[in-house]
Amino acid sequence: MSEKKLRLITYMCPGLPVELFEVILQYLEEVTEREAYLIYESRWDGPPRERTDPFTADEVDIGFMSSETFLPLQQRKNSKVELCGAAPVHVHSKSQANPVYFSDLIINTKDVGEYKEVHDLQGHSFAYVEDSSLSGCLVTLQELKKMGYNSNFFGNVLRSGSPLKSIQMVLNKTASSAAVDSTVLYNYLQQNPQHKENITVLKSFGPLPIYPVVFNSQLPDDMKEKITKALIDMSSKKEWLDKLRAFGITGFKPVDMTVFLKEKELMESVKKLSITAAYY
Repeated sequence: MSEKKLRLITYMCPGLPVELFEVILQYLEEVTEREAYLIYESRWDGPPRERTDPFTADEVDIGFMSSETFLPLQQRKNSKVELCGAAPVHVHSKSQANPVYFSDLIINTKDVGEYKEVHDLQGHSFAYVEDSSLSGCLVTLQELKKMGYNSNFFGNVLRSGSPLKSIQMVLNKTASSAAVDSTVLYNYLQQNPQHKENITVLKSFGPLPIYPVVFNSQLPDDMKEKITKALIDMSSKKEWLDKLRAFGITGFKPVDMTVFLKEKELMESVKKLSITAAYY
């Protein structure tokens, strides 16, 4: 293999299994003929604003991060962060095979008799990730606004800090409901099949733009093009498609910045709304 290394970083764990990104790493090693390694960063869902990001520092070549952190990097005109033209397609009953995800409003299956519709959750407890979370908070505020409600709809709101913790809070009935990233929920239930019957999705809000694959702009153009094409072609190779499917991914599709316009519109629609939390 070439002496030049391919450096990857993921901010999507532990919500998504690190093994998913290891599969992508192994695939890119094969197609680029470069040795690759993966940095696992679980403290944030993207480069924190108060630190120099690893793209500007030229410490990584490819990254996986939430759109909530990618967009501010773009808005600050960070010239070292560049969208890859390929994004993963996660399975969901409403996705229509597009590179999107949803905010699944979940309840404990034992409560399906009490909570049949979103309206039935009024006055009850709700777990969310954090104020800035698109799937864990903001899209719920938008949907409540559409229904004529405000952030006082829930009787009590609990900041969980992570989608996995939100799921646990519904399972142990600390919270009556929670808004959870659908890709995280899918993989959690794949890894914990004993809970499949204990979680019911009451409603799916979205679609929302899937987490972007991001390049360091200093990566040579021919390498960026090779990686983008390789990701889009990944589903045509049965061995690799089978590995992706284990994580609920059916392949990669072309994307550009227009995919994220919907998120900008959502952020604008809820910028004056907030949810008051009882910290858990």
